[in-house]
Amino acid sequence: MTGNELNAILGLRLEDPAESVFTKQAKVDAINTAQQTIVNIVDNGYLTELETILDNQALTGGKYNYYGLISPVRGGIIGVYDETNDKWCTMIEPGDVKRLENTYLSGDTTNPVAYNFNSTIYVKPTTVVNVDIWYLKAPEAFVYTDETSGISGMGGPCPLNPALHELVLDFAESQLWRMDAKSDRATSAYNSALNMVKALNERYQIEKPQGIGTKGR
Repeated sequence: MTGNELNAILGLRLEDPAESVFTKQAKVDAINTAQQTIVNIVDNGYLTELETILDNQALTGGKYNYYGLISPVRGGIIGVYDETNDKWCTMIEPGDVKRLENTYLSGDTTNPVAYNFNSTIYVKPTTVVNVDIWYLKAPEAFVYTDETSGISGMGGPCPLNPALHELVLDFAESQLWRMDAKSDRATSAYNSALNMVKALNERYQIEKPQGIGTKGR
């Protein structure tokens, strides 16, 4: 859906298509907040539209600090590609670093490993010189300027997967009902969204790829 479509549908849900109670700006703000809420609670598998690449970054002593350069969602570094040896790094959790003392897991040119901690990516072996960093960016916010100026940024598409658009509407609706002191309707919309998130996340856990090289393996 486009921003205008989300806005119009939200107006119908709120029984206020003429925007006599909820202004367009209030709805835009609610939609943007809803998008942020969603990316913080759904599985990364539903956020592929937000995947982006920081190409060919130079490491220093096997480290790359990205603070101030990128702001991954939930610290979501989803992949590191070893440009030096043309191989994907096996991603591990910081808590698993001790395992690198094992000769078979220590990381070499045939099996580089990487982990993300405190806005820094660590890569083994330290002979890796350049990497591509794949991460999840924050969804682009909708912008609305009063129509009298002739400018409106609500016509662009929602940056999230179409499967998540109903969630955007549910969370946005919940926020606006709460602002209008209608707690029962706010709770209903919020619970509807949470139930859908739970169902989506559970389904992804069943259907996601399994095997060597996947997270946690």
